[in-house]
Amino acid sequence: MNKQIFNPTYWVYILVHGILILVGYCVVLAGGPIKTGIGSSLVAAGVTGWVVFVYVFLSKRISKRVQIVTDFGLTDAFAVRSVRIKAEYDRRLQRAHEAIDVMGFGMKTLREDYRDEFARWRERANVRILLLHPLYPDAAHSYARQRDTEERDTVGSIAANVNRFLEEIGPLVASSGTHRFDIRLYRCLPSVNVFRVDDEMFWGPYLVGGQSRNNPTFIVERGGKLFGILTAHFDAIWNDPELSVSITDYLAQTQTVQ
Repeated sequence: MNKQIFNPTYWVYILVHGILILVGYCVVLAGGPIKTGIGSSLVAAGVTGWVVFVYVFLSKRISKRVQIVTDFGLTDAFAVRSVRIKAEYDRRLQRAHEAIDVMGFGMKTLREDYRDEFARWRERANVRILLLHPLYPDAAHSYARQRDTEERDTVGSIAANVNRFLEEIGPLVASSGTHRFDIRLYRCLPSVNVFRVDDEMFWGPYLVGGQSRNNPTFIVERGGKLFGILTAHFDAIWNDPELSVSITDYLAQTQTVQ
């Protein structure tokens, strides 16, 4: 925007039409019907030029914003996520048929809201869930404990929710189904929340100073830049054994720590 304001061409255009207004005003003051008509026309031309300039300037700004939204695939935004926009998740989950990818911390709300739906999800789509590893890099200084502190929550809350999730939902990983249902625990710094349903993805940043469920959430669609970037982020964590581990590996580590 600043570059546009200081564009010399813009200022020349504004100055020229300002001169037209000034000259027209002077001609009008000279008196006489002919001079008044000519002066009025010059003033009108100058004012019209300014109006057109403002219109074009604002149109370019709006056009640029629309282009950004289109390029990055943004389709909607919410001030919060989780329970408060559950209807948005439900509407998409009801017609899921390809992929459901979820990445978060302990995902207590997901477990409570959809514990009876997970088995049906895998009958219609491949389901991948990434939970935050509660013991990485070590039990006393884990990312989970740090995030508890950042969210001003009781230390150990995320770890407890992860273990509860694995206890209740983990058995679905081993049981049979039409599609794959799998859970891994990621061992990298949590940066974004992801909830993909087929061609759309909810995502939002993790910020300091409050519960993650109160952070802004955006929806992007397949074909936009952000959908591809976030999908690649999820896949990179999922597929790299250095960045995520299976439930079996996590439980083995848990037993070793104990």
